[in-house]
Amino acid sequence: SGKGNNMILFEYAFDDTDSLTQMVDNFGILKAADLDICLLRSTLRGFGFQKEIHLWITFTDYENANMIILLGYVLLGHPEWQNGNIKVFTIYQEDEKQEKQERLLHLIKEGRIPVSPNNIEFIQQEETADFRDAITLNSRDADLTILGFNDDDIEDHKAGFFEGYEGIGNVMFVNASKE
Repeated sequence: SGKGNNMILFEYAFDDTDSLTQMVDNFGILKAADLDICLLRSTLRGFGFQKEIHLWITFTDYENANMIILLGYVLLGHPEWQNGNIKVFTIYQEDEKQEKQERLLHLIKEGRIPVSPNNIEFIQQEETADFRDAITLNSRDADLTILGFNDDDIEDHKAGFFEGYEGIGNVMFVNASKE
């Protein structure tokens, strides 16, 4: 396209914690390159039938939403995914539903998140529940699940942030360098 590289993709096997730890330990160096960073956790299941891509937009990492959605649509443009579809999910807690929906709809209306509000499924979660449980429950049959992560996730949880998705297939974790 005449443009320089703007994304770097690392792949690690679901059971290769050493590779994941190495990537997380060098995250600062990766961020310094000012590239979008994707970590693909691959499983023995592969990409299945290449029919369903699940995109998860969380309220803690809106800065990754555009990249998550763009990657989903780019993948659907590939001939092997031509008959696939995208499902977009977001998690809210009961007392936050109205506020979160309004914020997300505002971002969509501004054009900051390029997806129709009708294509988003809001998933209610108990405040004490782990968001990974909701993702696992809803995306266990997806051929690819795409989630965002931010710098605080790495700082607070290290490699542990990327664990706990054993019940689903391949997962791509996305960190956009720019909103």
